[in-house]
Amino acid sequence: MSQTPDPHHARRRTGGWLLAVGVVALFISTFTVPEAIHHLARVSADEGTGLSGRAVVVTVVGAVTLLGGGALAIAGFNWRRSAWEGPSPEDRLLDEQFGDGPVRPYDPDEFRGPGHRDPGDRG
Repeated sequence: MSQTPDPHHARRRTGGWLLAVGVVALFISTFTVPEAIHHLARVSADEGTGLSGRAVVVTVVGAVTLLGGGALAIAGFNWRRSAWEGPSPEDRLLDEQFGDGPVRPYDPDEFRGPGHRDPGDRG
């Protein structure tokens, strides 16, 4: 039995990879950003000292992983979501028969719980 190829499969897979890489980069940034803030605070408190080699690397890696990971995660999520399949023929048929509205309209007077009394009732 052959299956029909899904034209959106590659787009969803690419979006999934972008989302995964973005989440991993955000996870890495949870370790690098606090250390970068620590180094930057120490340098700003001690006048006349510069950033060490490690501080520069951690600051750059923290900024890149935080900004890049966030951008990749958002782009991957939207990429995946835009490739989602539309309504099925069955969904379209049901919408045609019953419309988009609720099957039964909401009536707040009908759905008051047991033991409910109106403020004007005395009894």
